[in-house]
Amino acid sequence: MNDRERQIAERYREQGWKPLRNGAPDFLMLKVIDGDIKEMMAVEVKRKGARLTYEQGVWRKVCEKAGVPFKVEVVA
Repeated sequence: MNDRERQIAERYREQGWKPLRNGAPDFLMLKVIDGDIKEMMAVEVKRKGARLTYEQGVWRKVCEKAGVPFKVEVVA
């Protein structure tokens, strides 16, 4: 995090926000038809047997609360 980002993060922390810097989904998938975004979903890719980290779980909840489907794809 650079100094500018740190200043902004601190300002928001003082207002009760919690900045997340890790755990974002691997992909934000967009379905674009005729230049218009029709659908989107978040996709996290995990290896077999791996679990979501705490931060990834938070992102899952945030996406779902915002109405963005969140999928976990498992690859061996």
